[in-house]
Amino acid sequence: MKKFVFFIVVAMSAMVFSSCDGTGSQGKGLLSSSGRSGEILIVCDDDVWQGASGDSLQAILMRPVLGLPQDEPMFLLSRISEDRFREAYKRQRNIIVFSINPDLWQPKVSVTYNRWAQPQILVRIEVQDKQQIVEVLSQYRETLTDYLLDSEMKRFQRAQQSKRNFQASSTVEQLFHISMTIPEGFIFAVKDSSFAWLRKDTKDWTQSILIYTQPYTDTNQFHNEEIVKERNIRTKQYVFGSTDSSYTVIDEDYIPALSEYMRFDEGYAVRTVGLWKTVRDFMGGAFVNMSILDTKNNRIVTIDGFLYAPSDNKRDLMRQLEAMMLSVKFQQTGQ
Repeated sequence: MKKFVFFIVVAMSAMVFSSCDGTGSQGKGLLSSSGRSGEILIVCDDDVWQGASGDSLQAILMRPVLGLPQDEPMFLLSRISEDRFREAYKRQRNIIVFSINPDLWQPKVSVTYNRWAQPQILVRIEVQDKQQIVEVLSQYRETLTDYLLDSEMKRFQRAQQSKRNFQASSTVEQLFHISMTIPEGFIFAVKDSSFAWLRKDTKDWTQSILIYTQPYTDTNQFHNEEIVKERNIRTKQYVFGSTDSSYTVIDEDYIPALSEYMRFDEGYAVRTVGLWKTVRDFMGGAFVNMSILDTKNNRIVTIDGFLYAPSDNKRDLMRQLEAMMLSVKFQQTGQ
């Protein structure tokens, strides 16, 4: 069985690190990166892109995002050949470069941050032949996806931090003893000591964040059915639709809510995705729920993001909500 090498390189000299402010200003460091949200530039020759290796790459990176009401790809891919990979393309935010070298003794995958621009992630996959590309992608599909998604989330978080709603963030901290970045535009629809609903409305869509807590008693609380049950109890009580008699619940008529364990800060959480609907109304959409174990305070903190965007793509709007959720830090309650 072949062995593979996977390592990370932080490509910043001490001088660049100390002087770079990410503005792209001449003489102050790296230029600002470019590219659409979720876009990855693939650098490879035609025979790699048009064969099984290209098919494998597209199947991994363009697979549908789970939990959305219609299919949207995880990433958008554009491609150029190695001989065309010049300065203008090197400012792309997300880049994957494939290199074939028959003299390699084993395949190698490296991840470099901020090589030519900032923020930027550069993945190099070096192999002996095209067949090894398929093998490397198969072995590292989740690792590769995680690095790229993490880079996207951090980009959203930087943008949110630069436009932080300090008043709303402070209120959340006082109510729930958590630090969380709330961007401008979000207001409280419901606010009390046990539940908060923040929402941001535009003419085309509404983003919402729910926050609630419960005492931690046993691990059964992290089972999928318990997370769904608890969310439905809270939303039936607090989250209304366009009429007074309407309320929202998880919609499992066609697609069940899916849960998976994840690392969160120094502990763990369960991430659940799926669809929601409004009873006695015609609204619905996608949600992502993180039920997090707060060991400092022996409780479960749930942060839930859901979206109503009937005419717009949902992927990036949902990622913005998840980026907010991933900014959470726990504080001691003193209880």
